[in-house]
Amino acid sequence: MYKRQAQHRADDEHAIVGAASIVAKVERDRRVEAIADEYGEVGSGYPSDGTTREFLREYVRDHGILPDCARKSWSTCADLVAAHEQSSLGDF
Repeated sequence: MYKRQAQHRADDEHAIVGAASIVAKVERDRRVEAIADEYGEVGSGYPSDGTTREFLREYVRDHGILPDCARKSWSTCADLVAAHEQSSLGDF
């Protein structure tokens, strides 16, 4: 059994944690690149990125749903879908 420990800046103090952090970043970048190859410009993939938010907004507007690559648990995604589903006065 392994003991788990949470530690701020663990990658600065433990080489193995630093290495794992680098591997995770490289893998994430590859996945975002693959998503961009499929969908076009998607930004960084983080919800704070304006390009990512604009990609999601346009996708929901055009398709009515989030793309498969989106994290549906993000409040950003839930808000976009809710806004799309809400009726406007012009709908009546």
